[in-house]
Amino acid sequence: MMEGQQQAKTVKRPRPVKSCNSCRQRKLRCDRTCPCSQCVKSNRPCKYANDQDVGGNASYSDGGSDVEASSPRPAKRVHRVAPPQYLPDAGLPSHAHVQNGQEHRSASASSSLLDVFGARLERLERLVLSKGSPGAAEWGPSSRTHHDAGFTSVAGSPGKIRGLSVKGNLRTRLFGQNSTRVLLNLFDEARDFILNSSNNENLRELFVQLQSIYRAMQEEHRKALSPITVFIDSMVPVQKRMADILPKKVACDRLIEAYIGASEGLYRIIHIPSFRAEYDQFWQTNRPSDGFLPRLLCMLSIGARFETDSRGLSHDRSDGVHLPTACALVRTYLDSLRGKQLVDINTLQSEVLLLHAQRMVSTRQQESWTQLGLIVRMAMTMGLHRDPSEFPQIRPFFAETRRRLWYTIADMDLHVALACNLPCAIRDGEYTCRPPSNLDDDDIHPDMTRLPEPKPIDQYTNTQLQAYAARTLPYRIRVSTIINRLDSLRDFQEVLDCGAQLERILDDIHCLFPRNHALDPRGKFKEWRMRALLDMHVRRPLLALYRPFALSTVDCPAHISTSYLKSSMTMLTYMDELDPRMPGFVDVSHMYNVVLKHDIMQAAFSVCYYIKSARESQASGMNGYLGSPEVIEMPFVNALDPRTIWSTLGMTKTVEKTLDALIGLVKDSSCDMKDVVVLSVVLNSVKAVPTEQRLETIKGGVRRVIDACLQALNTSSEAMSSMTVR
Repeated sequence: MMEGQQQAKTVKRPRPVKSCNSCRQRKLRCDRTCPCSQCVKSNRPCKYANDQDVGGNASYSDGGSDVEASSPRPAKRVHRVAPPQYLPDAGLPSHAHVQNGQEHRSASASSSLLDVFGARLERLERLVLSKGSPGAAEWGPSSRTHHDAGFTSVAGSPGKIRGLSVKGNLRTRLFGQNSTRVLLNLFDEARDFILNSSNNENLRELFVQLQSIYRAMQEEHRKALSPITVFIDSMVPVQKRMADILPKKVACDRLIEAYIGASEGLYRIIHIPSFRAEYDQFWQTNRPSDGFLPRLLCMLSIGARFETDSRGLSHDRSDGVHLPTACALVRTYLDSLRGKQLVDINTLQSEVLLLHAQRMVSTRQQESWTQLGLIVRMAMTMGLHRDPSEFPQIRPFFAETRRRLWYTIADMDLHVALACNLPCAIRDGEYTCRPPSNLDDDDIHPDMTRLPEPKPIDQYTNTQLQAYAARTLPYRIRVSTIINRLDSLRDFQEVLDCGAQLERILDDIHCLFPRNHALDPRGKFKEWRMRALLDMHVRRPLLALYRPFALSTVDCPAHISTSYLKSSMTMLTYMDELDPRMPGFVDVSHMYNVVLKHDIMQAAFSVCYYIKSARESQASGMNGYLGSPEVIEMPFVNALDPRTIWSTLGMTKTVEKTLDALIGLVKDSSCDMKDVVVLSVVLNSVKAVPTEQRLETIKGGVRRVIDACLQALNTSSEAMSSMTVR
C-alpha cells in the first residue's frame, strides 16, 4: 500500500476538473450539480469548464473533461451575502458540507459556516429594524442605513428649533432656536395676529404705521452708524487719520478707564500696565508704534458705549470718539497689512478688539460668527491653541498673555456660536493651551524668567473671572456640540449629564461670588457686574442646552423644564438686586440690557411659554405648580432647589418689567424694534384676560411700542402718516 502511495506521488498528470469554476476558484467542496449548493447559497452563477460534462445529476466518474491550460481564470467577484429568500430555512449547512468530522473541521466548511451565519445575522438585523421604518426590510442598503432608519430623535419639531428664510430660492438665511422668528412659532395666537394682520381691516392700519416707523428708525440707525466720510475717503495715510479722530487726552483717559472697568474682566485682551506705559509714551512723544492706534481706538469705542451720553455716536470729539468712524479706520488699517504683520500679536489683539466694539452696535450675529472664524484661524496660525510650554523660546510673560488671549477668543467664539445656533470654530480636544493663572497684571512683567505661584481661585485678582471661566470652557463647548447634532440624540441622558455639570458650576459661582453680597456703588458696581457676567457665561449655554426640549418636547424630563424656567427667571430678575435710587444705576442698567439684550429677550419669550402652558393647564383642570395662585418669592440659591416656585402672576409681572426696559432701548442702534414688537404681542396673548378682550389687549401693547418709537424719533403719528402718504 505504501508503495502504491509513493508511486502515485511520483506520477504527475493533470487531474480532471469536476468542480464548477466558482468552487474551484474559492477552494470549496462542490457537489457537482448544476447549479451546485455552494453557488445557490452565495447567489453566484454556476458554470463549469465544459458544460457538456455536467448535467442535472452529474456522476462522480473520472471521465470528465480536463481544463485547457489556455483557458482564462474566472474573474474574482466581490462577495455579496445572499438575500433572505435564498437562505436555508433550517439555518444549517447542507449534507454535502457535514459528511464527516474531518470535513467539518476543514477550512472550506468553516468559511461556509461563516457565510451562512453572517447572512442570518444580517437578516435578523433587518427584521428587528424593519419595525422602525418600512424601507428597512428591503435587502441591499448598508447596515448604517438600517441603523439610522429605525432611530427616533428626542428633539422637538424642526419648526420650533430652526427656520430658513428663502428669497427667490437664491438668498437664504438660517435662523436658530434663539431667533425671534423661531420663538414666535411657540405661540399660535400671537403668530396668527402678526402674519394675518393684512387680512384684518382693524389691524392693517396699525401695522402700516408700524412699518413706516420701522423704516424711519432703520434710516436713523443707518445715519448714526455711518462713518464720517471726510476721514474715510481721504488720501491721507490711515495712521494719520486714526490720530486725527482722537479726542483730547482727558477724554481718552476717561474712556480707557471705562473700557478697563467694563471689559477687561472675563475677556482679557491687553496687559494693562504694559498698555498704560505705551499709552503714556504716545502722549509724550506723539510717535505711536504700528499696532498701538488701532487698539487704542477700539478701546475708546467700547468705553464710549458706556461712558458718554451719545453712546459713542456723536461727531463731537469733545464728547469722545465716533465709534463707526473709528471702527472703519481700524478695518482699513488691518486690511492693508501683509506678510509678517498678519502674525503679530498686536494685529490679533486689534482684530479681537474691533470685533468686540462692532458687536456693541450691531444686531447681526452671523457676521460676527463669520469674522470670529477668521480670528480663530489667525490665532491658530500663530500657535495660540498650543500651550506655550511646548515652545521654550517663548518667555513666561508672553506665554501668560497668549493664554489669556486664546481663552478670550474661545469664549467669544462659543458665545456667538450659541447665539447663531451654529457650530463653534474651536472644539474640545483640538487645543492644548492651559487656562491662565489667577495672577494680577502687576504680578507679571516682560523681563521675568518664571511666573509666580498662582493665587487661589477664590482670591480676587483682575484675572480671577477669566481664570475660573477658562476651567469651565470644555463643559460649555460640549453644549454647542450637543445642540448641533440634536437629530442624532437617542435619549436625554447626555443632555441631563451635561446640564447637571453646568448647574454644579453655577452653584460654585454662587459660593465664590455670593449674589446677596454687599453692593458697592463705586466703580458702577464693578464687582456685581463681573459676577453677573460670569453667571451668564455659564447660564447661557445651560439655557441653550435645555431650550430645544423644554420648549418643544412633550415628554421632556421634569428636571429640564424646571431648571430652564429657573434660569430664565434668574436672568430676568438680576437687576432687582440693585436699588434704582443708588448713583450709577441708570448706566449699569443700560450696560446690562445692551450687553445681554439677546439673552434677556430669549428668557422673556421662554417665561411667556411657561405662562401659556400654565394657563392651558388651568383651563384643562390640571393644577400644576405653574398655575399656583399664590406668589412665593425665594432667593435663587441652588439651580437644583425644587422649592423655588413662581405663580403666573409673578412671571407675568417679571416679563412686563423686562419689556419696559427693552422698550426704553428702541432708540439704541443695537436694539431691533421688530423683536420688541413681537415680545409685546406674545406677552399680551398669554395674559389671563377674557378671550373677547385679548385682541384689544394685544393692540394696546403694540400701540405702546409705537408711542415709544415716535418719541425716540421726535415726531408724531400724524407726521408719520403724512410721510407714508407721500
